[in-house]
Amino acid sequence: MSSDDSTIGCVESEPALAWVTRHPGPWFALVWAPVLLVAPLIDALVDGQVWRASYLVVLGAAYAVTVRLPFRPGLRTRRRAEAALVLLTVLCTGYLVGWRTDREFIFPLLAIAAAVAVRQRWALSLIASLTISGALVPGLESGSVELALSLGFATFFAGAATFLVQYLVGVVGELTRTREQLARVAVSEERLRFSRDLHDLLGHTLSLVVVKAEAVRRLLDRDPDSAVEHARDIETIGRQALTEVREAVSGYRTVRLVEELANARTALAAANVRVDVTSPAVELDPRVDSLLGWVVREGTTNVLRHAAATSCRIEVRFDGRVASVELVDDGHGGTAGAGSGLRGLRERVEDVGGELTVTTSTTGFRLAAAVPVAVLSGQS
Repeated sequence: MSSDDSTIGCVESEPALAWVTRHPGPWFALVWAPVLLVAPLIDALVDGQVWRASYLVVLGAAYAVTVRLPFRPGLRTRRRAEAALVLLTVLCTGYLVGWRTDREFIFPLLAIAAAVAVRQRWALSLIASLTISGALVPGLESGSVELALSLGFATFFAGAATFLVQYLVGVVGELTRTREQLARVAVSEERLRFSRDLHDLLGHTLSLVVVKAEAVRRLLDRDPDSAVEHARDIETIGRQALTEVREAVSGYRTVRLVEELANARTALAAANVRVDVTSPAVELDPRVDSLLGWVVREGTTNVLRHAAATSCRIEVRFDGRVASVELVDDGHGGTAGAGSGLRGLRERVEDVGGELTVTTSTTGFRLAAAVPVAVLSGQS
């Protein structure tokens, strides 16, 4: 068979396997019923043994009910299935006592039913017991070791194979459901990442545009040259925002702490806010560096949009194990946690084992984040 033919065969068999895993049932166990019961039934009809034929039909019906019960909805279906197995065992014992011919199917039939109906922690033990019984009974009656071994093997194979098939179908079904759940989680996380990045990018950028536009309005009459310069800044900010949004959509958007500190200094100065920035000359882990950059960006956006502050202090610290950043202004705005930007920022910080603190008061607003970090190298 060529590789193309094998590939086609795999593709064609996959829907059937998917259907079985999505619709669990006693399919494998029910297939064995005609295999084991048809020959004795035909033999009884040929011999004119109506009572034996009727008994075999009842036996087959009891078997079908026993293997189907565990797959019906309800909390007590397993106990009912085990009770049905007890009844099936009684019927099989009655057949062994009543007729002396064509009895080889009894023990494999019980082993298959036990593999489906009994709880997993008991099923294999019961199958092993039936295997020994299936070998001893005909062996003692006939004195044939060969018959005893063949019937014992048939009993064990039928029960163990059914148990493994049911177990593997259950495992495949669980893996399929888990894979689908992971796919949904991945989509949800990607949506959350995109919403966070878009909020942080556009919130900061639009705040800068508003500040610059207000500066243009104030300076247009008395200082046209400065107004033109601020207008150019608005154009530059808009182009940069377009680039950042494209990067956010592609998943490649990165933020650097040193760049955000410089942007904060420029944006706050344009809004007539005095800025004091302190930062150690240390290169941090890229993920932590980017995270602290997002903190600076969100804090700066808060000052520009809400605080009405006249001064702002931004301090970055590193004590060898923890990197932290703190923004404090003397304004009266800000929210202690209701904004979506701060919620997203808190999730980012907590994802790496850090802590975000937001404090508001009548004297100002404070945003601080502390994150465990490893140093890469020093900077001059």
